Amino acid sequence: MSSKLTTIIDADYIKYSVAYACQKTSIVVTHPTLGVHDTFKTRTDFYGHHAKKAGGWLAEYNTGRDSPILPSEFTIEDVVVPERIDFTLSSARSMFNDAAKKQGAKLFKGFLGKGDSFRVARSTLTKYKNRTSPKPFHLEAVGDYLERKMGCEIVTGIEADDRCVIEAFGKKDHFIQGEDKDYYGCNINFFNVNKPEDGIVDCSGLGSLWLQEKVDSKGKPFTEVKGKGRMWLYQQVASGDDVDTYWANSASNVKWGEKSAYSVLKDCKSDKEAFEALVRIFKILYPEPKSHTTWQGATITIDWLYCLQECFTMARMLRTEDEKEIQVVDILNKIGVNY
Repeated sequence: MSSKLTTIIDADYIKYSVAYACQKTSIVVTHPTLGVHDTFKTRTDFYGHHAKKAGGWLAEYNTGRDSPILPSEFTIEDVVVPERIDFTLSSARSMFNDAAKKQGAKLFKGFLGKGDSFRVARSTLTKYKNRTSPKPFHLEAVGDYLERKMGCEIVTGIEADDRCVIEAFGKKDHFIQGEDKDYYGCNINFFNVNKPEDGIVDCSGLGSLWLQEKVDSKGKPFTEVKGKGRMWLYQQVASGDDVDTYWANSASNVKWGEKSAYSVLKDCKSDKEAFEALVRIFKILYPEPKSHTTWQGATITIDWLYCLQECFTMARMLRTEDEKEIQVVDILNKIGVNY
């Protein structure tokens, strides 16, 4: 890499990391008739997986019951105790200055997202980034500080990670610093702040997928799908993203997940093979056109190509500032995929 190595900082991770770290949170859960009034650290501790609402304390409570108690029957009150604002802003300054010096970079640029990206309005199957947890107490103050004092550029209409990719795309002397796994699917160099031992990862090219054995917080082993390059983008399209709240099977009756997508994609050796796999996957999930009610309340007709297009748009980061939505059908025709 060049001696003028430039780090492109996705400052959203700093904003959220600092704001969340500088507060103590809990929830108070109450049921109107069961006599339940208890405190939990998180919603996940209470009702498990944030989208499926399965697991956690509630699953144990429902064990052996003929009719389970639903999460919607409970009232949930958020309790937030923030740190002092001066301490919080000092933490933001330290974290940003540390980020600017990572990997010996001589130059740096920081970007912050503000407002909804175009993907929210574009999403129909599920609402893009439909977050239910309250935002951190000092989030806005930290964002303002990073803009005014640390010189971060505000991004609107698109996401900060889009802007970071636009800035670093195809540049060997630039790398993006952040924690969003979407970066692994772009033609950029990426430093994952949560995996510093990996150093700067070259995410260009077709790439590959693999399985990695891990252990959860309770010591239970599990297998996770990993990847980089365009194959990682295809994996995200074919499975989904719990954080960004889109899923390949969100409007399908077929049980499907990241391992299902991996099993179809793992042996692909070219973009054509990968898109042929994507077509097979979405035809499995949506064998016939069907009616669907969007999160905005409209009734539409969807099919496999419609759903593939939407997931592709949700997963793929922009490459240029004036880029329009890439049409999957154009790619299929261009590379000769029979669909």
